[in-house]
Amino acid sequence: MINDLRKNRSTRMIHKARYWRGFVEIVILLTLLTANVTQASAASDWDNALDDINAIHGEYTALQGVIKADRLKIQKLRKENNDDLKTVNAQLLAVDQALLSRLKTETEAIRKKYAPLLEQYSTLSKQSTAAKKAGDTKTATLLDLKRNKLKAAVTAARAEVKNKVDALAAARKATAAKTKPAKDAIAPVAAIRKQIVAGNKSLAAEQKLRLEADTRYKSAVKQGNAITAAVELKLSYAHMSKIHTMQQMLYSSEQSIALAVRTAESKLPK
Repeated sequence: MINDLRKNRSTRMIHKARYWRGFVEIVILLTLLTANVTQASAASDWDNALDDINAIHGEYTALQGVIKADRLKIQKLRKENNDDLKTVNAQLLAVDQALLSRLKTETEAIRKKYAPLLEQYSTLSKQSTAAKKAGDTKTATLLDLKRNKLKAAVTAARAEVKNKVDALAAARKATAAKTKPAKDAIAPVAAIRKQIVAGNKSLAAEQKLRLEADTRYKSAVKQGNAITAAVELKLSYAHMSKIHTMQQMLYSSEQSIALAVRTAESKLPK
């Protein structure tokens, strides 16, 4: 009886040991299978990332060339616009410059010539008024006599000064009328330039983001990390696309300035 109990206990222990051994073997098998699946998935992701890099690399390189060409094109047109606008402004300043300079000089000279006489007349008038207020009739009469003796000369001087001033004003008005069409043509340039300044700031910010993405891309390539490299290359390409669009807008603005300058040149006084 005792032997039978021992035999049954031994049998149960053997079955139990077999059960646990089988369980452990299954766990190990599942672990190996999961590891293989993970490795296979990782390998698949790496290959897909490499395919993405290969697919976009050609367009990426081509867009780099377009952006460089656009930058040079914008710089060239901007320099031409600046030079041409400078020339137009110089030509506008030169319109009737000799006449205006002569009339201005003559006006200043005539004012200087008669300044002592007009000052003397004004002083006598003030002194006479003060004497009358003070009840000093004798002094007031004497001052009036001196002032009135100068009256004819003062009237003539004032008329001569006025003629020169009027001549200068008329010349300036005529010059303004001559130059108005050209000035009106280039008037929008100031606002366009403000837009260009704002556009350049946005472009610089986008270029910074693109450079950062490109740096991360190159770092990932050095590390053999195709997945990160693909992500950063796509991001860099996206920034480049925005840069290209911004450059087109800037070039369009420069073209608007060029058109304004050409129009102004055609309206310059002959």
